[in-house]
Amino acid sequence: MAKKRRPMTHAAKTRLMVFGTLSVIFLFSFAFSLIKYSANLYGLTREKDKLDAQYLELQEEEDDLKIEITKLRDPEYLAKFARENYLYSKEGELIIKINETKKGLNDTQSQLNNNESVLFVSGCLIALIFVYIIVRSQKKKKSNV
Repeated sequence: MAKKRRPMTHAAKTRLMVFGTLSVIFLFSFAFSLIKYSANLYGLTREKDKLDAQYLELQEEEDDLKIEITKLRDPEYLAKFARENYLYSKEGELIIKINETKKGLNDTQSQLNNNESVLFVSGCLIALIFVYIIVRSQKKKKSNV
């Protein structure tokens, strides 16, 4: 046989409201903290990955610099390096410096390509605006008829 339920007293309802509200607040604060810490952990993991990649690049650069140091200890390589980079010459040599214009041409070409792409996108946007205006005016004409 089933027991009859007694109606809740005012004190029980109040207790349920207070503890229920506190439980919900606690659960929301716990969930918020969990989400916050998870996001923080994710950000730190990404930062660690970036720093690991940067560390590897720096190690490679260090290896290259160590190789360069050993090469610079060789007097012949040092003389060649000084002639190429600092315009030093041997006795009786004449230095003629030729400017590299290919780099300038490449920069100009890339600027032209960028300008062409901007013009193309602008033209497409203007064409879309005109199409929108025409379609809108056609709908107005049809609705007026």
